Amino acid sequence: MQARATHHRLTRAALTAGLALSSLAVSQLALAAPAAAVPGLTRQTVTGPSDSVAKTQNKTCPAGSVALGGGGAVTGATGHIGLDFLLPVSGNTTWSVTGREDENGTGSNWSLSATVLCAPAPAGYQVVSGSSAWSSPTSKSHLVSCPLGKVALGVGGAVSGASVSELILEDLRIDTSSVTVTGAEDGTGFAGDWQVQARAVCATQPAGYERLLDDSALSSTSTRSVTVTCSAGRKVHGVGAEILGGEGQVRLTAVHAVSSTAVTASATEDDNGFSGNWKVRAFAICAN
Repeated sequence: MQARATHHRLTRAALTAGLALSSLAVSQLALAAPAAAVPGLTRQTVTGPSDSVAKTQNKTCPAGSVALGGGGAVTGATGHIGLDFLLPVSGNTTWSVTGREDENGTGSNWSLSATVLCAPAPAGYQVVSGSSAWSSPTSKSHLVSCPLGKVALGVGGAVSGASVSELILEDLRIDTSSVTVTGAEDGTGFAGDWQVQARAVCATQPAGYERLLDDSALSSTSTRSVTVTCSAGRKVHGVGAEILGGEGQVRLTAVHAVSSTAVTASATEDDNGFSGNWKVRAFAICAN
């Protein structure tokens, strides 16, 4: 496990260096003849009870709508809770979020929120799913691509295999035509086999499509947060987040649309703290 942990630290350090970006990056597609704007877009959110048990929170779209993207957030019990399941379910009409305490547990109460972005199915709407093999590396990623000619609107992901939060959902990355989900064993490692699930919400490129991202500062502060806002006249259609440099010791605490035009990603060091520098990145997919 020590050799694997050393390899993981080197890999994440290289990734952090390689992905160092300016504080704001914008990527826009210029495909021929984009579709019309997505009509009827709404943001739906729900927060469950505050207690100290593992919990799942679901939010269903209005009748006639499907999930374009979604996310979740945990409040309370800082450093002890892992968001390990953020996926569209029930025919892609519901966004499901699961949170679980780490192996140390906590007596503190905490609550879970789920947020989903809904609209009548836009042109070319399709959810593409994929999963990694069951194995036990320190970290693993799985990429899912949209069909040719379609763009990614949203990303869903999960880490499966542990009964408590010993596996960390580190990355929910959205690129213009694919998504990548990365999971990692926590700082104490995990002996069993585990799996990463990834889902890409795809569609024909809507009018005004843009992919935005922004990074928090790189430091060893116990919590970091960053918000990215759509360009004028556009609304959030999908959300994503990444932890860079966390080495399995930093957990996402929020990746959600905080309004119709902004996405926030937040993360915190685990309950034992982390001496290394790290940052969190927020992604917003916006369109008219």
